[in-house]
Amino acid sequence: MQSKESASIEVQPVLHHSHLDEEEEEEEEHVFDILRKAENNVWIVTRRGDPRKEQYLASRSPLGVRLRGTAQNHQEAAALKTLLSIHNQAHTIRQILNHENLISIAGVMQYQVFTKQQIPDSERNDVQLLVWDFADAGNLSALFRHYPVEHSSFYLPKSLCWHVLRSMIRAVTWLHDGKRLVYEHQSGDPESIIKLEWEAVNTDWFSILHRAIEPKNIWFQHPRGAETYGQCKLGDFSTAAVTCHAVDGCNGNKTNSSIDGSYGIALATRQGLQPLETAREALEGELDLAAMEEGERPYTLRDEIWSIGATVLTMMTGQAPSHYCEQCGCCHVRFCESGGCLEKKAAAKGCNCLYGGCDHILEGDECEDSSSHWPACPPRHHCSEVPINIDSLIARARYSKMLCNLVRELLNFDPNGPQRQSVRLFRMWPYANAIERAYKEWKTQTKEGQDYIDIDDDMARRVLFGGEEEE
Repeated sequence: MQSKESASIEVQPVLHHSHLDEEEEEEEEHVFDILRKAENNVWIVTRRGDPRKEQYLASRSPLGVRLRGTAQNHQEAAALKTLLSIHNQAHTIRQILNHENLISIAGVMQYQVFTKQQIPDSERNDVQLLVWDFADAGNLSALFRHYPVEHSSFYLPKSLCWHVLRSMIRAVTWLHDGKRLVYEHQSGDPESIIKLEWEAVNTDWFSILHRAIEPKNIWFQHPRGAETYGQCKLGDFSTAAVTCHAVDGCNGNKTNSSIDGSYGIALATRQGLQPLETAREALEGELDLAAMEEGERPYTLRDEIWSIGATVLTMMTGQAPSHYCEQCGCCHVRFCESGGCLEKKAAAKGCNCLYGGCDHILEGDECEDSSSHWPACPPRHHCSEVPINIDSLIARARYSKMLCNLVRELLNFDPNGPQRQSVRLFRMWPYANAIERAYKEWKTQTKEGQDYIDIDDDMARRVLFGGEEEE
């Protein structure tokens, strides 16, 4: 992908300053070497001295992605470039985007621009490259395109669904709560690996809402060890919103079940940087979301959780639920008023199956209590999207009940329903804890779970074999 600009510009690496944590400031700073050019203004680099030759992406774009060419995008990129280079905010951004399940900034690399014009050295400016994690296995959207859906009862492997679910939950827990799950190894025995509590690294963390958790922003790396899948990472922070919701010790006693409206929550609009007054009114149930522009609707942690559930449901069924249809702007999501009539009928027949979509649910059975708090899509829209009943779709999915119940819980929220007035989520880690417990149950009690090798298993193997490859 060559251009006139790239034809007349050469890149000369100068020095990469890897901004270290405060306790590591005394250590030697790293240098990155350019391996090759990936595309216009994007290079593949490695950290000098790294025996594993881990590859990263270095980009001239401050956001690590190609600009779309609009004047606004270029202005925003120029402003961010000023923050990174002149005001040295790359260090701050690196500390925030510092998690194994985020496309993290590995550091900043400088290069000199050489043109055919003769420019005095005193007038040359070193331009900064942001060095990012390299998701060398592509994104979830590419996976969807590569593997067509054959039936809505089963799509992608169960283990991959768990992998993406846990990864995205951990990513959002970090962004919202500033907490990560920490491991402790004892005596070199893999059985002695202990998962600690969710630990915060900063007592003055302000919650971040990603606002774009969708398949095209969920990226994969190839496995680096014996694990079945490599790291799964959330990327594209161009729409992320840093809120004024402070996560600190003063809020430690708040519970997610509280209905006290005086408690603040992380709040943004679904898109852009609109004022929050209208969003607050809508959140309190005073406005009908269906009559609002999508970008002006309120966006909270509950919407982030719903987006994760919608992504995993798409992986399970090939059906992508959305509260805002791209074709007509309507909501095609439905729920069972009785909380899952198909499963209740199956239970009445004696169903105690480990997996959904069993023979107790007949092919012709339909939900009798399908409902929605959104207006129906009018015929004049000529929309090709069909309504998706979340409860019925999950009931027919041939996945473990552990996974199905979790996905149903993640999706058990209608932003235009009465729940928006009663549900106030202040913390993400309780959700993360519940998902980790359910995953452990699936991992130990099912054949698929026992055969699946996750990154934790690979870590345990490395402890046992001292980091060497198993013979």
